[in-house]
Amino acid sequence: MASMDADMSRVENIRSVIEREEFVIEDSISAWICCHKERMGLIYGRNIRLPLVPPSQLNRLFLSSCSITDGALAVCLNGLTSLRSLHLTKIMTLTTVPSQEVLLHLTKLSWLNISSCWCLKSLGGLRAATSLSDVRFHSCPSLDLARGADEMPLSLTRLTIYWCVVGANFFSSGLPHLRDLEMVGCGSLASLSISHLISLASLVLKDLPDLCFIEGLSSLQLHRVSLEGVPKLSAKCISQFRVQKSLSVSSPVILNHMLSTKGFTAPEFLCLIDCKEPSISFEESANFSSLRKLILRQCEMRSLPGNLKWLTSLTRLGIYECPNISSLSDLPPSLQHIIVEGCERLKESCQAPDGESWPKIAGIHSKEIR
Repeated sequence: MASMDADMSRVENIRSVIEREEFVIEDSISAWICCHKERMGLIYGRNIRLPLVPPSQLNRLFLSSCSITDGALAVCLNGLTSLRSLHLTKIMTLTTVPSQEVLLHLTKLSWLNISSCWCLKSLGGLRAATSLSDVRFHSCPSLDLARGADEMPLSLTRLTIYWCVVGANFFSSGLPHLRDLEMVGCGSLASLSISHLISLASLVLKDLPDLCFIEGLSSLQLHRVSLEGVPKLSAKCISQFRVQKSLSVSSPVILNHMLSTKGFTAPEFLCLIDCKEPSISFEESANFSSLRKLILRQCEMRSLPGNLKWLTSLTRLGIYECPNISSLSDLPPSLQHIIVEGCERLKESCQAPDGESWPKIAGIHSKEIR
């Protein structure tokens, strides 16, 4: 009876949080967490608990939408010396990554993915997991990353952060082996310092509307760069990029500023994705001598760049889901392969033998129109 009274008291607490007059949901996540704490008290205020004890030889563990506590997770992981990958998703009871004492024993753990754990606040003893090479955080809005790379294992080669709050000095202490960095939707990040990431080869930045400057670009030779949804990136910053193999951008302004920078050579692969401009033209002074493959994907342009024929080293052209393009411009004679997919108007124009654009592709060795 006492237990039921306690449960009813917690239910009333949840109700009062929601119904009080001054309660305004300006931050839905904070509101959810406020009620969630009471809900967890309702669930764990009882003495009915079943420990999770997986087999000691387990090498992959996926926990989703369960009510495991911080302590129970530590007990679960303790002794899993063969564990190689750990995936934690939608666990609203989790507030911290296990301690150093627990992670020290996971000597084979190389992959960690934590997603949609809204109450996760601390990385605990993560730095002690010295075998980790790939870490991914996705939609963990309460996670405190103020100390940034100081809490990450130095063994990391790949780090992915989606929809989390990250500070400008996140990488101030450096991760010497980090090669791949992907950051998407990370709050109001205005600047980023990556000068300490001496091994960085791949940089993906997406949906960072306030990002203005990236410090340390001039010292890096990046193999792959992707810039989408970074409208405030400064001209000074853009001019410091050096990309060796692959470049993807959503803004033709950023692209042409990069291409016009003295000493910049377009990489082997170039992709324009989700471009909103009705028309584009490539910078005429740019060096395209290394460009072999061009992709246009999900763009709103009405026609291909008029100076496409100047890309005399281009051998492959792909046009995907560009519904407004109705015909092809003049193509370079070097082109050997063309793909048109999800572009109904252009597909019709490329049909043999009477399509408007058919004469421009008839002599191309490989054609995929679908």
